[in-house]
Amino acid sequence: GIVRWRKEEEEEEGSTVVWPQQRKGVAICPFPATTTTTTTTTTTTPPPQRWRAGVPSSSSSSSSSSPMSSFTPACRPEDQRKTPWLSFATKTPINNVVQDPGSGRIYLGAVNAIFQLGPALEPQSHVETGPKEDSRSCTPPASACQGTKLMPNHNKLLLVNAANGSLIVCGSRYKGICSLLNLTKVEQQLYYSDNKGERTYVASSEDNVNVVGVMSNYHLKETTYDFSVFLVGKGYGSQDSTKLISTRILEDWREWVVFESIVEASAVQTAPFAPKYQHDFRHAFKEDGFVYFLFSRTLDGSDTRNLTFVSRLCESDNNYYSHTELLLNCGPGNRYSKVQAAYVASPGKELAHSLTESGQYGKVFPWNKVLFMVASPPDDDGGDTDSALCMYPLNAVNVGLVDIITACYFDLGKIGGKQAVDIPYSKTTEFCKSNIAKDTLETNKCGADFLSSPLASKPAFALKGQYIEVRKGLLTAVAIAIENDHTIAFLGNNQGEVYKAHLNATPDVFGKIPGDTPGERITRVPVQTCSLKKDCLSCAALRDPYCGWCVMEG
Repeated sequence: GIVRWRKEEEEEEGSTVVWPQQRKGVAICPFPATTTTTTTTTTTTPPPQRWRAGVPSSSSSSSSSSPMSSFTPACRPEDQRKTPWLSFATKTPINNVVQDPGSGRIYLGAVNAIFQLGPALEPQSHVETGPKEDSRSCTPPASACQGTKLMPNHNKLLLVNAANGSLIVCGSRYKGICSLLNLTKVEQQLYYSDNKGERTYVASSEDNVNVVGVMSNYHLKETTYDFSVFLVGKGYGSQDSTKLISTRILEDWREWVVFESIVEASAVQTAPFAPKYQHDFRHAFKEDGFVYFLFSRTLDGSDTRNLTFVSRLCESDNNYYSHTELLLNCGPGNRYSKVQAAYVASPGKELAHSLTESGQYGKVFPWNKVLFMVASPPDDDGGDTDSALCMYPLNAVNVGLVDIITACYFDLGKIGGKQAVDIPYSKTTEFCKSNIAKDTLETNKCGADFLSSPLASKPAFALKGQYIEVRKGLLTAVAIAIENDHTIAFLGNNQGEVYKAHLNATPDVFGKIPGDTPGERITRVPVQTCSLKKDCLSCAALRDPYCGWCVMEG
Protein backbone atom coordinates (compact mmCIF):
# COMPACT_ATOMS: atom_id res chain seq x y z
CA GLY A 1 0.00 0.00 0.00
CA ILE A 2 1.48 3.31 -1.07
CA VAL A 3 0.22 6.60 0.22
CA ARG A 4 0.82 10.28 -0.42
CA TRP A 5 -0.70 13.40 1.16
CA ARG A 6 -0.99 16.86 -0.41
CA LYS A 7 -2.46 19.77 1.53
CA GLU A 8 -3.67 23.15 0.24
CA GLU A 9 -4.69 25.50 3.01
CA GLU A 10 -7.21 27.45 0.94
CA GLU A 11 -9.32 24.35 0.25
CA GLU A 12 -11.64 23.08 2.93
CA GLU A 13 -13.08 19.93 1.39
CA GLY A 14 -11.10 16.76 0.86
CA SER A 15 -11.12 13.58 -1.13
CA THR A 16 -9.26 10.30 -1.17
CA VAL A 17 -7.64 8.51 -4.05
CA VAL A 18 -8.01 4.74 -3.86
CA TRP A 19 -6.14 2.29 -6.04
CA PRO A 20 -6.38 -1.48 -5.67
CA GLN A 21 -3.08 -3.30 -5.93
CA GLN A 22 -2.23 -6.79 -7.06
CA ARG A 23 -1.91 -9.04 -4.01
CA LYS A 24 -1.80 -6.09 -1.63
CA GLY A 25 -5.44 -4.98 -1.64
CA VAL A 26 -6.25 -1.28 -1.62
CA ALA A 27 -3.96 1.71 -1.19
CA ILE A 28 -5.17 5.18 -0.26
CA CYS A 29 -4.04 8.75 -0.82
CA PRO A 30 -6.07 11.60 0.67
CA PHE A 31 -5.69 15.01 -0.96
CA PRO A 32 -7.81 18.16 -1.21
CA ALA A 33 -10.49 18.29 -3.86
CA THR A 34 -10.67 20.98 -6.49
CA THR A 35 -13.22 23.71 -5.99
CA THR A 36 -15.58 21.95 -8.40
CA THR A 37 -15.60 18.70 -6.45
CA THR A 38 -18.38 18.12 -3.96
CA THR A 39 -18.15 15.81 -0.99
CA THR A 40 -21.56 14.23 -1.01
CA THR A 41 -20.87 10.87 -2.60
CA THR A 42 -19.96 8.73 0.38
CA THR A 43 -22.12 7.35 3.14
CA THR A 44 -20.85 6.46 6.56
CA THR A 45 -21.89 3.49 8.62
CA PRO A 46 -21.77 2.70 12.33
CA PRO A 47 -18.35 1.42 13.40
CA PRO A 48 -18.09 -2.35 12.93
CA GLN A 49 -18.18 -4.36 16.13
CA ARG A 50 -15.01 -6.17 15.11
CA TRP A 51 -12.89 -3.11 15.97
CA ARG A 52 -11.35 -2.66 19.36
CA ALA A 53 -9.05 0.06 20.64
CA GLY A 54 -6.22 -0.46 23.04
CA VAL A 55 -3.04 0.98 24.49
CA PRO A 56 -0.15 -1.36 25.40
CA SER A 57 0.74 -1.74 29.02
CA SER A 58 4.08 -0.46 30.27
CA SER A 59 5.34 -4.12 30.17
CA SER A 60 1.99 4.47 -1.22
CA SER A 61 2.22 7.66 -25.63
CA SER A 62 0.19 10.55 -24.46
CA SER A 63 -3.37 9.66 -25.22
CA SER A 64 -6.73 9.64 -23.54
CA SER A 65 -7.64 6.54 -25.52
CA SER A 66 -4.77 4.30 -24.53
CA PRO A 67 -5.45 0.63 -25.26
CA MET A 68 -4.15 -0.05 -21.75
CA SER A 69 -6.46 2.30 -19.84
CA SER A 70 -9.74 4.19 -19.63
CA PHE A 71 -10.96 7.29 -17.76
CA THR A 72 -14.51 7.29 -16.40
CA PRO A 73 -16.66 9.19 -13.90
CA ALA A 74 -17.69 6.03 -12.08
CA CYS A 75 -21.36 5.75 -11.09
CA ARG A 76 -22.03 4.63 -7.53
CA PRO A 77 -25.02 3.45 -5.48
CA GLU A 78 -28.22 5.51 -5.33
CA ASP A 79 -27.43 7.09 -1.96
CA GLN A 80 -24.12 8.37 -3.39
CA ARG A 81 -25.52 9.66 -6.68
CA LYS A 82 -25.05 13.41 -6.30
CA THR A 83 -21.51 13.54 -7.69
CA PRO A 84 -19.79 10.86 -9.81
CA TRP A 85 -16.47 9.57 -8.54
CA LEU A 86 -13.46 10.23 -10.72
CA SER A 87 -11.87 7.00 -11.82
CA PHE A 88 -9.09 5.76 -14.09
CA ALA A 89 -8.84 2.12 -15.14
CA THR A 90 -5.86 0.23 -16.47
CA LYS A 91 -5.80 -3.09 -18.31
CA THR A 92 -3.18 -4.56 -15.98
CA PRO A 93 -2.70 -4.50 -12.18
CA ILE A 94 -1.33 -1.30 -10.61
CA ASN A 95 1.87 -1.89 -8.63
CA ASN A 96 2.87 1.61 -7.47
CA VAL A 97 1.46 5.15 -7.33
CA VAL A 98 3.32 8.39 -6.60
CA GLN A 99 2.43 12.06 -6.82
CA ASP A 100 4.62 15.02 -7.76
CA PRO A 101 3.97 17.49 -4.91
CA GLY A 102 4.87 20.44 -7.14
CA SER A 103 2.53 19.84 -10.08
CA GLY A 104 -0.01 17.52 -8.47
CA ARG A 105 0.48 15.00 -11.28
CA ILE A 106 -0.07 11.35 -10.39
CA TYR A 107 2.01 8.52 -11.82
CA LEU A 108 0.89 4.89 -11.95
CA GLY A 109 3.39 2.07 -12.22
CA ALA A 110 1.38 -0.83 -13.62
CA VAL A 111 2.30 -4.19 -15.12
CA ASN A 112 3.68 -3.37 -18.60
CA ALA A 113 2.87 0.36 -18.47
CA ILE A 114 3.52 3.73 -16.79
CA PHE A 115 0.67 6.28 -16.73
CA GLN A 116 0.74 10.02 -16.08
CA LEU A 117 -2.51 11.54 -14.78
CA GLY A 118 -3.59 15.04 -13.82
CA PRO A 119 -4.74 15.84 -10.26
CA ALA A 120 -8.32 14.94 -11.28
CA LEU A 121 -7.13 11.58 -12.66
CA GLU A 122 -7.39 12.73 -16.28
CA PRO A 123 -4.90 10.86 -18.51
CA GLN A 124 -2.01 12.95 -19.83
CA SER A 125 0.62 10.52 -21.09
CA HIS A 126 1.61 6.87 -20.95
CA VAL A 127 4.35 4.51 -22.07
CA GLU A 128 4.34 0.75 -22.44
CA THR A 129 7.13 -1.08 -20.62
CA GLY A 130 6.36 -4.69 -21.51
CA PRO A 131 6.02 -7.51 -22.08
CA LYS A 132 9.72 -8.07 -22.86
CA GLU A 133 11.79 -10.98 -24.16
CA ASP A 134 13.55 -12.18 -21.01
CA SER A 135 14.34 -15.08 -18.72
CA ARG A 136 15.08 -15.03 -15.01
CA SER A 137 18.64 -16.24 -15.58
CA CYS A 138 19.30 -13.80 -18.45
CA THR A 139 22.01 -11.19 -17.98
CA PRO A 140 20.95 -8.24 -20.15
CA PRO A 141 20.92 -7.32 -22.95
CA ALA A 142 18.33 -9.97 -23.79
CA SER A 143 19.69 -10.27 -27.35
CA ALA A 144 22.67 -12.09 -25.88
CA CYS A 145 20.51 -14.61 -23.98
CA GLN A 146 19.06 -17.96 -24.95
CA GLY A 147 15.73 -19.47 -23.91
CA THR A 148 13.98 -16.12 -23.58
CA LYS A 149 10.23 -15.60 -23.86
CA LEU A 150 7.80 -12.71 -23.56
CA MET A 151 7.48 -11.90 -19.85
CA PRO A 152 5.43 -9.20 -18.08
CA ASN A 153 7.26 -6.21 -16.63
CA HIS A 154 6.05 -5.52 -13.09
CA ASN A 155 6.78 -2.04 -11.77
CA LYS A 156 8.99 -2.41 -8.70
CA LEU A 157 9.89 1.20 -7.88
CA LEU A 158 8.56 4.63 -8.84
CA LEU A 159 10.25 7.79 -7.53
CA VAL A 160 9.80 11.47 -8.39
CA ASN A 161 13.10 13.32 -8.78
CA ALA A 162 11.87 16.90 -8.85
CA ALA A 163 15.43 18.26 -8.87
CA ASN A 164 15.91 17.39 -12.55
CA GLY A 165 12.32 16.73 -13.64
CA SER A 166 12.63 12.97 -14.00
CA LEU A 167 10.65 9.92 -12.93
CA ILE A 168 12.74 6.96 -11.77
CA VAL A 169 11.18 3.71 -13.00
CA CYS A 170 12.49 0.26 -12.05
CA GLY A 171 10.87 -2.94 -13.32
CA SER A 172 11.13 -6.68 -12.94
CA ARG A 173 12.72 -7.38 -16.32
CA TYR A 174 16.44 -7.59 -17.08
CA LYS A 175 17.54 -8.13 -13.48
CA GLY A 176 15.57 -5.10 -12.24
CA ILE A 177 17.28 -2.33 -14.21
CA CYS A 178 15.82 1.19 -14.21
CA SER A 179 15.11 4.06 -16.60
CA LEU A 180 14.47 7.81 -16.33
CA LEU A 181 11.30 9.31 -17.83
CA ASN A 182 10.26 12.94 -18.29
CA LEU A 183 7.99 14.09 -15.44
CA THR A 184 5.93 16.27 -17.77
CA LYS A 185 5.57 13.61 -20.50
CA VAL A 186 6.41 10.06 -19.45
CA GLU A 187 6.45 8.77 -23.00
CA GLN A 188 9.75 10.69 -23.36
CA GLN A 189 12.59 8.50 -22.10
CA LEU A 190 15.51 10.47 -20.71
CA TYR A 191 17.86 7.58 -19.98
CA TYR A 192 18.00 3.82 -20.45
CA SER A 193 20.81 1.30 -20.78
CA ASP A 194 20.80 -2.48 -20.45
CA ASN A 195 24.51 -3.12 -21.03
CA LYS A 196 26.22 -1.65 -17.97
CA GLY A 197 26.30 -4.92 -16.03
CA GLU A 198 25.50 -6.10 -12.53
CA ARG A 199 26.48 -2.83 -10.86
CA THR A 200 23.29 -1.22 -12.29
CA TYR A 201 20.81 -3.94 -11.25
CA VAL A 202 18.52 -2.16 -8.79
CA ALA A 203 15.23 -4.01 -8.27
CA SER A 204 14.22 -7.67 -8.55
CA SER A 205 12.99 -10.04 -11.25
CA GLU A 206 10.87 -11.95 -8.72
CA ASP A 207 7.23 -10.97 -8.18
CA ASN A 208 7.20 -11.45 -4.40
CA VAL A 209 10.27 -9.29 -3.67
CA ASN A 210 9.30 -5.78 -2.53
CA VAL A 211 11.45 -2.73 -3.28
CA VAL A 212 11.35 0.71 -1.59
CA GLY A 213 13.35 3.87 -2.20
CA VAL A 214 13.85 7.48 -1.17
CA MET A 215 15.61 10.43 -2.82
CA SER A 216 18.74 11.77 -1.17
CA ASN A 217 22.08 13.52 -1.78
CA TYR A 218 25.59 12.11 -1.67
CA HIS A 219 28.57 14.28 -0.79
CA LEU A 220 31.97 13.09 -1.93
CA LYS A 221 34.40 14.22 0.74
CA GLU A 222 37.27 15.20 -1.54
CA THR A 223 34.97 17.44 -3.63
CA THR A 224 32.47 20.25 -3.05
CA TYR A 225 29.89 18.52 -5.23
CA ASP A 226 26.67 16.89 -4.02
CA PHE A 227 25.30 14.10 -6.20
CA SER A 228 21.59 13.40 -6.54
CA VAL A 229 21.06 9.76 -5.51
CA PHE A 230 18.33 7.45 -4.30
CA LEU A 231 18.62 4.85 -1.56
CA VAL A 232 17.01 1.47 -2.14
CA GLY A 233 15.86 -1.26 0.24
CA LYS A 234 15.22 -4.63 -1.41
CA GLY A 235 14.47 -8.15 -0.26
CA TYR A 236 16.24 -11.26 -1.47
CA GLY A 237 15.61 -12.81 -4.89
CA SER A 238 17.52 -15.88 -6.02
CA GLN A 239 18.54 -14.22 -9.31
CA ASP A 240 19.02 -10.69 -7.92
CA SER A 241 21.76 -8.54 -6.54
CA THR A 242 22.35 -9.42 -2.88
CA LYS A 243 22.46 -5.78 -1.76
CA LEU A 244 19.77 -5.26 0.88
CA ILE A 245 20.43 -1.51 0.94
CA SER A 246 22.19 0.43 -1.80
CA THR A 247 22.87 4.03 -2.84
CA ARG A 248 22.28 4.65 -6.58
CA ILE A 249 23.77 7.55 -8.50
CA LEU A 250 21.76 9.39 -11.15
CA GLU A 251 24.56 10.62 -13.40
CA ASP A 252 27.82 9.41 -14.93
CA TRP A 253 30.83 10.59 -12.94
CA ARG A 254 34.38 9.34 -13.40
CA GLU A 255 34.16 5.55 -13.28
CA TRP A 256 30.58 5.58 -11.99
CA VAL A 257 27.61 5.16 -14.35
CA VAL A 258 23.92 6.00 -13.93
CA PHE A 259 22.16 3.67 -11.43
CA GLU A 260 25.42 2.20 -10.16
CA SER A 261 25.63 1.27 -6.47
CA ILE A 262 28.28 3.68 -5.17
CA VAL A 263 28.49 2.55 -1.52
CA GLU A 264 30.15 -0.75 -0.73
CA ALA A 265 29.10 -1.82 2.75
CA SER A 266 29.60 -5.57 2.94
CA ALA A 267 27.64 -6.03 6.15
CA VAL A 268 24.28 -5.36 4.49
CA GLN A 269 25.30 -6.25 0.95
CA THR A 270 26.55 -9.83 1.10
CA ALA A 271 24.89 -13.09 0.14
CA PRO A 272 25.00 -15.09 3.42
CA PHE A 273 22.58 -12.82 5.27
CA ALA A 274 20.03 -11.96 2.56
CA PRO A 275 18.27 -15.38 2.39
CA LYS A 276 18.77 -16.03 6.09
CA TYR A 277 16.67 -13.12 7.34
CA GLN A 278 14.03 -12.97 4.57
CA HIS A 279 13.78 -9.17 4.54
CA ASP A 280 10.50 -7.71 3.29
CA PHE A 281 10.85 -3.93 2.82
CA ARG A 282 7.65 -1.86 2.98
CA HIS A 283 8.56 1.83 3.43
CA ALA A 284 11.46 4.30 3.22
CA PHE A 285 11.56 7.95 4.28
CA LYS A 286 13.85 10.80 5.33
CA GLU A 287 13.65 13.06 8.36
CA ASP A 288 16.11 15.48 10.02
CA GLY A 289 19.22 14.20 8.25
CA PHE A 290 18.42 10.50 8.67
CA VAL A 291 17.14 7.87 6.22
CA TYR A 292 14.77 5.23 7.62
CA PHE A 293 13.74 1.83 6.26
CA LEU A 294 10.78 -0.15 7.58
CA PHE A 295 10.79 -3.90 6.99
CA SER A 296 10.08 -7.29 8.49
CA ARG A 297 12.64 -10.07 8.87
CA THR A 298 13.33 -13.13 10.96
CA LEU A 299 15.61 -13.08 13.99
CA ASP A 300 17.87 -15.83 12.67
CA GLY A 301 17.81 -18.89 10.47
CA SER A 302 16.14 -21.06 13.12
CA ASP A 303 13.26 -18.69 13.99
CA THR A 304 11.10 -18.05 10.90
CA ARG A 305 8.61 -15.69 12.56
CA ASN A 306 8.48 -12.28 10.83
CA LEU A 307 9.24 -9.32 13.11
CA THR A 308 9.11 -5.64 12.19
CA PHE A 309 12.21 -3.44 12.38
CA VAL A 310 12.88 0.19 11.61
CA SER A 311 16.46 0.94 10.60
CA ARG A 312 18.16 4.32 10.53
CA LEU A 313 21.34 5.64 8.99
CA CYS A 314 22.75 9.14 8.65
CA GLU A 315 22.08 10.68 5.27
CA SER A 316 25.73 11.84 5.28
CA ASP A 317 27.08 8.37 6.13
CA ASN A 318 28.82 7.15 2.96
CA ASN A 319 29.74 3.80 4.54
CA TYR A 320 26.53 2.77 6.39
CA TYR A 321 28.43 2.67 9.69
CA SER A 322 25.41 4.25 11.40
CA HIS A 323 22.93 1.61 10.20
CA THR A 324 21.04 0.52 13.34
CA GLU A 325 17.82 -1.48 13.67
CA LEU A 326 15.11 -1.16 16.33
CA LEU A 327 12.45 -3.83 16.80
CA LEU A 328 8.86 -2.50 16.80
CA ASN A 329 6.15 -4.34 18.73
CA CYS A 330 2.52 -3.94 17.68
CA GLY A 331 -0.46 -5.21 19.69
CA PRO A 332 -0.67 -7.47 22.76
CA GLY A 333 2.24 -9.89 22.85
CA ASN A 334 3.43 -8.37 19.55
CA ARG A 335 0.63 -10.22 17.78
CA TYR A 336 0.86 -7.93 14.74
CA SER A 337 4.54 -8.41 14.02
CA LYS A 338 4.61 -8.18 10.21
CA VAL A 339 4.47 -4.68 8.71
CA GLN A 340 2.26 -4.19 5.65
CA ALA A 341 2.42 -0.43 5.00
CA ALA A 342 3.29 2.83 6.75
CA TYR A 343 2.86 6.60 6.72
CA VAL A 344 4.82 9.37 8.47
CA ALA A 345 3.00 12.54 9.55
CA SER A 346 2.66 15.03 12.38
CA PRO A 347 -0.10 14.20 14.88
CA GLY A 348 -2.99 16.50 15.67
CA LYS A 349 -2.88 18.29 19.00
CA GLU A 350 -5.34 15.80 20.50
CA LEU A 351 -3.28 12.72 19.53
CA ALA A 352 -0.01 14.38 20.58
CA HIS A 353 -1.50 14.93 24.03
CA SER A 354 -2.69 11.31 24.18
CA LEU A 355 0.75 9.95 23.25
CA THR A 356 2.35 12.16 25.89
CA GLU A 357 -0.14 11.10 28.57
CA SER A 358 0.57 7.41 27.89
CA GLY A 359 3.92 7.94 29.62
CA GLN A 360 5.77 5.76 27.12
CA TYR A 361 7.22 8.28 24.68
CA GLY A 362 8.14 11.42 26.61
CA LYS A 363 6.71 14.75 25.49
CA VAL A 364 5.11 14.59 22.01
CA PHE A 365 4.33 17.91 20.29
CA PRO A 366 1.91 18.44 17.37
CA TRP A 367 4.86 19.41 15.14
CA ASN A 368 6.76 16.19 15.86
CA LYS A 369 6.52 13.26 13.45
CA VAL A 370 4.82 9.93 14.14
CA LEU A 371 5.31 6.65 12.28
CA PHE A 372 1.87 5.14 11.57
CA MET A 373 2.12 1.46 10.65
CA VAL A 374 -0.42 -1.19 9.68
CA ALA A 375 0.64 -4.74 10.48
CA SER A 376 -0.67 -8.30 10.56
CA PRO A 377 0.13 -11.56 12.33
CA PRO A 378 3.32 -13.08 10.94
CA ASP A 379 1.55 -16.05 9.34
CA ASP A 380 -1.09 -14.05 7.45
CA ASP A 381 -2.01 -15.48 4.06
CA GLY A 382 -3.83 -12.41 2.77
CA GLY A 383 -7.18 -13.98 3.60
CA ASP A 384 -9.70 -13.37 6.36
CA THR A 385 -7.39 -12.24 9.14
CA ASP A 386 -7.13 -9.51 11.74
CA SER A 387 -4.63 -6.68 11.71
CA ALA A 388 -3.85 -3.41 13.47
CA LEU A 389 -2.69 0.18 13.19
CA CYS A 390 0.22 1.05 15.49
CA MET A 391 1.74 4.46 16.23
CA TYR A 392 5.35 5.27 17.14
CA PRO A 393 6.52 8.86 17.79
CA LEU A 394 9.70 9.31 15.77
CA ASN A 395 11.45 10.92 18.74
CA ALA A 396 10.88 7.72 20.70
CA VAL A 397 12.23 5.66 17.78
CA ASN A 398 15.38 7.79 17.79
CA VAL A 399 15.80 7.45 21.54
CA GLY A 400 15.55 3.67 21.24
CA LEU A 401 18.16 3.60 18.48
CA VAL A 402 20.56 5.82 20.44
CA ASP A 403 20.12 3.59 23.49
CA ILE A 404 21.27 0.59 21.46
CA ILE A 405 24.28 2.45 20.05
CA THR A 406 25.20 3.81 23.50
CA ALA A 407 24.96 0.36 25.07
CA CYS A 408 27.41 -1.03 22.54
CA TYR A 409 29.85 1.87 22.86
CA PHE A 410 29.91 2.16 26.64
CA ASP A 411 28.23 -0.77 28.41
CA LEU A 412 29.35 -3.95 26.63
CA GLY A 413 26.02 -4.08 24.79
CA LYS A 414 23.90 -4.09 27.96
CA ILE A 415 21.06 -1.91 29.26
CA GLY A 416 20.18 -2.29 32.93
CA GLY A 417 22.46 -5.29 33.14
CA LYS A 418 20.64 -7.16 30.35
CA GLN A 419 22.03 -7.88 26.89
CA ALA A 420 20.31 -5.37 24.58
CA VAL A 421 22.40 -5.39 21.41
CA ASP A 422 22.31 -7.91 18.58
CA ILE A 423 24.82 -8.07 15.69
CA PRO A 424 22.68 -9.66 12.96
CA TYR A 425 25.02 -9.22 9.99
CA SER A 426 28.27 -10.53 11.42
CA LYS A 427 29.59 -13.94 12.43
CA THR A 428 31.93 -12.50 15.03
CA THR A 429 31.06 -12.35 18.72
CA GLU A 430 33.63 -9.70 19.58
CA PHE A 431 31.50 -6.61 19.05
CA CYS A 432 30.61 -4.45 22.06
CA LYS A 433 33.20 -6.33 24.12
CA SER A 434 35.34 -3.37 25.14
CA ASN A 435 34.54 0.09 26.40
CA ILE A 436 35.17 3.03 24.09
CA ALA A 437 36.03 6.58 25.09
CA LYS A 438 33.06 8.49 26.47
CA ASP A 439 33.24 11.20 23.82
CA THR A 440 33.08 8.65 21.00
CA LEU A 441 29.34 8.86 20.46
CA GLU A 442 29.40 12.65 20.45
CA THR A 443 32.23 12.86 17.94
CA ASN A 444 31.03 9.92 15.82
CA LYS A 445 27.24 10.30 15.70
CA CYS A 446 27.19 8.58 12.33
CA GLY A 447 29.52 5.74 13.33
CA ALA A 448 33.05 5.01 12.18
CA ASP A 449 35.14 2.10 10.95
CA PHE A 450 35.67 0.81 14.49
CA LEU A 451 32.02 -0.32 14.43
CA SER A 452 31.68 -1.66 10.92
CA SER A 453 28.76 -4.06 11.44
CA PRO A 454 25.19 -2.75 11.93
CA LEU A 455 23.59 -3.05 15.36
CA ALA A 456 20.05 -4.17 16.23
CA SER A 457 17.96 -4.33 19.39
CA LYS A 458 17.16 -7.54 21.20
CA PRO A 459 13.41 -8.39 21.44
CA ALA A 460 13.25 -7.36 25.10
CA PHE A 461 14.14 -3.79 24.10
CA ALA A 462 11.58 -3.34 21.34
CA LEU A 463 9.53 -0.14 21.15
CA LYS A 464 5.82 -0.73 21.80
CA GLY A 465 3.24 1.22 19.82
CA GLN A 466 -0.25 2.39 20.67
CA TYR A 467 -2.61 0.33 18.58
CA ILE A 468 -6.09 -0.18 17.14
CA GLU A 469 -7.16 -3.70 16.19
CA VAL A 470 -9.43 -4.74 13.33
CA ARG A 471 -10.95 -8.20 13.53
CA LYS A 472 -11.54 -8.89 9.85
CA GLY A 473 -9.60 -8.08 6.70
CA LEU A 474 -5.90 -7.54 6.10
CA LEU A 475 -4.95 -3.85 6.34
CA THR A 476 -2.73 -2.97 3.40
CA ALA A 477 -2.56 0.83 3.45
CA VAL A 478 -2.72 3.84 5.75
CA ALA A 479 -2.92 7.61 5.24
CA ILE A 480 -3.25 10.36 7.86
CA ALA A 481 -5.06 13.72 7.83
CA ILE A 482 -5.46 16.44 10.47
CA GLU A 483 -8.75 18.31 10.90
CA ASN A 484 -9.24 20.90 13.66
CA ASP A 485 -6.48 19.33 15.79
CA HIS A 486 -8.02 15.87 15.33
CA THR A 487 -6.09 13.04 13.66
CA ILE A 488 -7.98 10.88 11.15
CA ALA A 489 -6.54 7.64 9.79
CA PHE A 490 -7.72 6.13 6.50
CA LEU A 491 -7.18 2.37 6.59
CA GLY A 492 -7.41 0.33 3.39
CA ASN A 493 -7.77 -3.44 3.40
CA ASN A 494 -7.37 -6.28 0.91
CA GLN A 495 -11.13 -6.38 0.36
CA GLY A 496 -11.14 -2.90 -1.22
CA GLU A 497 -12.66 -1.18 1.82
CA VAL A 498 -11.38 2.05 3.40
CA TYR A 499 -12.16 2.69 7.06
CA LYS A 500 -11.91 6.00 8.91
CA ALA A 501 -10.52 6.07 12.43
CA HIS A 502 -10.38 8.96 14.90
CA LEU A 503 -7.06 8.65 16.74
CA ASN A 504 -7.04 9.84 20.35
CA ALA A 505 -6.84 8.35 23.85
CA THR A 506 -9.70 5.97 22.95
CA PRO A 507 -9.33 5.41 19.19
CA ASP A 508 -12.62 4.99 17.36
CA VAL A 509 -13.38 3.63 13.90
CA PHE A 510 -16.40 5.70 12.90
CA GLY A 511 -17.02 5.19 9.21
CA LYS A 512 -16.28 3.42 5.95
CA ILE A 513 -15.62 4.70 2.44
CA PRO A 514 -16.78 2.21 -0.17
CA GLY A 515 -13.82 1.09 -2.22
CA ASP A 516 -13.17 -0.94 -5.34
CA THR A 517 -12.71 -4.66 -5.60
CA PRO A 518 -8.93 -5.14 -5.79
CA GLY A 519 -7.98 -4.97 -9.45
CA GLU A 520 -6.95 -2.38 -12.00
CA ARG A 521 -8.47 1.00 -11.10
CA ILE A 522 -7.60 4.19 -9.23
CA THR A 523 -10.56 6.17 -7.87
CA ARG A 524 -10.98 9.56 -6.21
CA VAL A 525 -13.73 9.74 -3.59
CA PRO A 526 -14.75 12.27 -0.90
CA VAL A 527 -13.46 11.67 2.62
CA GLN A 528 -16.60 13.02 4.35
CA THR A 529 -20.34 13.33 3.81
CA CYS A 530 -21.28 16.08 6.25
CA SER A 531 -23.58 17.90 3.82
CA LEU A 532 -25.85 14.86 3.48
CA LYS A 533 -27.06 15.37 7.06
CA LYS A 534 -29.90 17.87 7.43
CA ASP A 535 -30.23 18.16 11.21
CA CYS A 536 -27.90 18.46 14.19
CA LEU A 537 -28.59 15.02 15.66
CA SER A 538 -27.84 13.10 12.47
CA CYS A 539 -24.74 15.22 11.86
CA ALA A 540 -23.41 14.62 15.37
CA ALA A 541 -24.22 10.92 15.09
CA LEU A 542 -21.53 10.59 12.42
CA ARG A 543 -18.85 11.22 15.07
CA ASP A 544 -16.77 12.58 12.20
CA PRO A 545 -14.09 15.20 13.01
CA TYR A 546 -14.68 16.69 9.56
CA CYS A 547 -18.29 17.57 10.46
CA GLY A 548 -19.88 20.25 12.65
CA TRP A 549 -23.35 21.77 12.97
CA CYS A 550 -23.84 25.54 13.02
CA VAL A 551 -26.77 26.19 15.40
CA MET A 552 -26.98 29.82 14.25
CA GLU A 553 -27.64 28.82 10.64
CA GLY A 554 -29.53 25.59 11.36
